[in-house]
Amino acid sequence: MADRSPEQTRQYAEIKLDEFFKSVPPELKAHVVTLPKRITQISARPVIRLKEVLNTADQIFDHAGKFAACTRGCGHCCHVSVPITQFEARYIGENLGIQPVEQKQTIRHALTEFGSHTPCPFLKNAECSIYECRPLTCRMHMNFDVDNYWCLHENWNKPEAKIPRPTIQPLVDAYHLVVNNVAPIMADIRDFFPHGQGAA
Repeated sequence: MADRSPEQTRQYAEIKLDEFFKSVPPELKAHVVTLPKRITQISARPVIRLKEVLNTADQIFDHAGKFAACTRGCGHCCHVSVPITQFEARYIGENLGIQPVEQKQTIRHALTEFGSHTPCPFLKNAECSIYECRPLTCRMHMNFDVDNYWCLHENWNKPEAKIPRPTIQPLVDAYHLVVNNVAPIMADIRDFFPHGQGAA
């Protein structure tokens, strides 16, 4: 809806986000809120704690589908930067049976580096080929607008461009509590897996 103002986008998204949060059962909300504290008390390997964070993200965002504009095969968000930690890259690599490129320091990318020419290396036939072990940032990236207008590559550079999406801070906090003492170096998924699942 190109004729909709940024303010209309914001107002619509606020309504959809409110409906989404209201749809989440109280016990699940409590589970998410207490996740950072609980994640530090779990006596288990870091990978088990990471799985707990990812599973919790899936549980809450399972309630978002009917409120988001996202549809299967859209894939525009799979062309933006996908920042992950080295620990999460190792987790993905273990699940896929491939070795990520180890980074010596955090790599920061300008937003202008990414666009229609930079698909995620795991995007195959407009769908995620590693959906079960996809990064946390992908699990939380949903568009709560009326349509995918701001997701389209040709609209990314417009001054008012902003995809309305939720930030579930306890998930982010718990994630960093898991990875910060293991392998907190961050880079784009393309840095860790420049060839996707193919041979290096």
